[in-house]
Parts: sequence; C-alpha cells; structure tokens
Amino acid sequence: MDPTSFQIGVQVRDIAEARRFYQEVLGCSEGPSGEEWLDFNLYGHQIVCRLNPQLGKQGRVVSHFHLVEGKYVPVSHFAVVLEMRKWRSLVKRLKQHRVKFFIEPYRHLKSAPPAQGTVFLLDPSGNALEVQSFCNSAEELSRCERQRTLAGWIPWAVLTAFILCCILLLPKKSEDKIAAGDFAVPARPTPCASAGPCIPSP
Repeated sequence: MDPTSFQIGVQVRDIAEARRFYQEVLGCSEGPSGEEWLDFNLYGHQIVCRLNPQLGKQGRVVSHFHLVEGKYVPVSHFAVVLEMRKWRSLVKRLKQHRVKFFIEPYRHLKSAPPAQGTVFLLDPSGNALEVQSFCNSAEELSRCERQRTLAGWIPWAVLTAFILCCILLLPKKSEDKIAAGDFAVPARPTPCASAGPCIPSP
C-alpha cells in the first residue's frame, strides 16, 4: 500500500446498501469482506464499512457542522485528493448516478494553488466524504489560469453586451413604432379670424 494512503473505518446501517454505494456509485473495488463488514479501495485508500445495527434501517450517523466560506461543512468527514482530470471524471460519474450532493461541485478559482475543486457527499448512512483536486501539472495550471482569467472577465462581458443591446434596440423600437403609425403629431393651433382673442371652436 502507498505510504501516503490512509485507512478509515465508517459505521453503516446496511451492508448491501453500503456495497451498492461504494462499489457501483463511487466505483471502488471491493476487498476482503464479511457478513458485518466491507473493505473497499478508494483511489488507493482503504475504507472499512462496519455494520452498526443500532442505527436501524433508516438511521444515520450524527453530524456536526461548521461554517467555511459560506458553506456548512461536516466536522467529521474523510477526504481524498485527486488529479483534476480524475476529479472531473468522478463528478461526472456521480451526476450520472444522480447523487444528491451535500455541497455541489465547485472550483475555488481565486484559491492558491489555483482552481481547487471540491465536492461533498454523504453515503446512505450519513458518512461525509470530501473529494478535492488541485491544478498540479503544467497543463492543468495553464488551463486553470485561463479559467480564472475568464471568470474575471465574464461579469464585464455580460454588462457590455447588455449596454450594447440597449443601444441597438432603442432606435429599432422607435422605427417600428413609426412604421406602425404608433406616434403622435402635435395638433396645429386653430388660426384666429381677427386680431382679437382666439376662442377655439367647439
């Protein structure tokens, strides 16, 4: 096993349910297992799921949360760090399986190192998993830098497009009104027959 890998044990409410989630949804390979425990390989890390009957069939582990960058993050969670390409591939896989994310996938475009990817999800028993990624390779760093620059220009591009639309559409609306005869011409005053005060005709 890679010396940088970790092993973590989590409690689950149902063995078959845990097997479906970690094997079919996350794509983990299953190792040795028993009637009350499962062993999975999650990107080189060992996840051991142990049955806790006290949770019950619909029970979930109790989580506490703290606020980080405007998002409530589970205090108790385990995390893996992937290459950006693998992170995007996993996020795509999770979406295909219609996983309900605890924190939707997002990119820290202003972080250092740039463009850290993060996603939080819960297994059926409520155990929290965070998957992160960083732009490490030269190719990814270049791509992340382009995305960060683009993200900075997008608000200005939207504002510029809005202003241009307003400028181009206003004359068009005036021309359409004239073509449709939807305009008012001020009435000419009634000429007076004499030099006296002018009384408009009824």
